[in-house]
Amino acid sequence: MKRGKNLAQRLTLPQEVVSQGPLAELHGNTSVCIENHGGILEYTDTRVCIAVQRGTLTVSGCGLRILRMTQRRVEIGGTIRCVEVS
Repeated sequence: MKRGKNLAQRLTLPQEVVSQGPLAELHGNTSVCIENHGGILEYTDTRVCIAVQRGTLTVSGCGLRILRMTQRRVEIGGTIRCVEVS
């Protein structure tokens, strides 16, 4: 982990990119992209729970839908009200 942190600092990259930790990118209140996820745990039109390293990332809102999903990245669209990590 320390090695990844030092590399991220030298390359001026976010530590999450190097360490494989979750990285959430919010685009207004209409979409969120989560990188380095571990899969979908719960999926409804008001709540999406995603496994991430050391916990769960929960997106709450209305009209939620999975726009794109790969092994590394998931993009959720809809009206986003809350993004929470626990």
